[in-house]
Amino acid sequence: MATVKEAEETSLAFTFGSSVVSIHAAAAALGRSFESAVPTTLLQVIEAGPELWADLEAFYDSLRDCEFPDDARGAWWWDWDGVSFEPPIIPRKNPWVVGANYYQHLANGFARIPRPAIAPPHVEYFTKAVNSIVGHDADIVYDKRVTRTVDFELELAVVIGKHGKDVPVADAYDWVFGYTVANDISARELQLGHQQYHRGKSLDGFCPLGPVIATTRETGDPNRLRMRQWVNGELKQDWPVGDMIYKIDKLIQVLSEGMTIEPGEIIICGTVPGVGFEQLPQSWLQHGDVLEAEISRIGLLRNTIKMAGVG
Repeated sequence: MATVKEAEETSLAFTFGSSVVSIHAAAAALGRSFESAVPTTLLQVIEAGPELWADLEAFYDSLRDCEFPDDARGAWWWDWDGVSFEPPIIPRKNPWVVGANYYQHLANGFARIPRPAIAPPHVEYFTKAVNSIVGHDADIVYDKRVTRTVDFELELAVVIGKHGKDVPVADAYDWVFGYTVANDISARELQLGHQQYHRGKSLDGFCPLGPVIATTRETGDPNRLRMRQWVNGELKQDWPVGDMIYKIDKLIQVLSEGMTIEPGEIIICGTVPGVGFEQLPQSWLQHGDVLEAEISRIGLLRNTIKMAGVG
């Protein structure tokens, strides 16, 4: 599912290959009714619970193999490039991000010091501010007075589907609504200079998400997915999702210890090898660079780096 904008109107949408279908407009045009009213945001859909999810999945299935009529193009469905993609969801809380969750990424960073890499003895969480979230095809604008060391980090993002506390590892996947693609954009000198990650990770636009949230039914086992990121067409990151030090079920169990997790919360699961910080010499993003971050069975998230004040 996605959140799209067409002619200044924002809609919840299904995506089918290169086609985008407005859920509300299509339901009205096709006479499709639901057991309960469909909210206007994906966060509200998640909060509504499994009965509505099942109803929407049935509608999705009914459209999956349809040939959409030409006379409805622009009314309740569009070509992919006929709409703009907003962030699929804006959570009520700051997104959670996991640090040092892929050993090879950790080892590459420590090799620069040089120093042996040691896997963290526990899950390392930090957050990115909600204001940093942007969508597919949004520009990521940085101010050179604030940072000159902008880096990319492709990551799988988990979207929580229900309230929970002290969730057992064995049951943790029951709390997952779906998955999306995240790029944990980082201002490295702020991250290191402040000796904590939040500010260096939370500048405006530094959390691209999308283009869609794929439900667990669509992705299957997330550990079997693969993530790839290109910068200006050059492949920089290419790694299996499942190579995490701490898997998704463990991340949920740890986060929920003594603290309630809520529908729509986001857990960004850590990056894989290939980021600019690891390189010798280090390589930072520049004005005009195009990032294409892809996770199989979810989609491709594209964003362009811009320097403030440069046309």
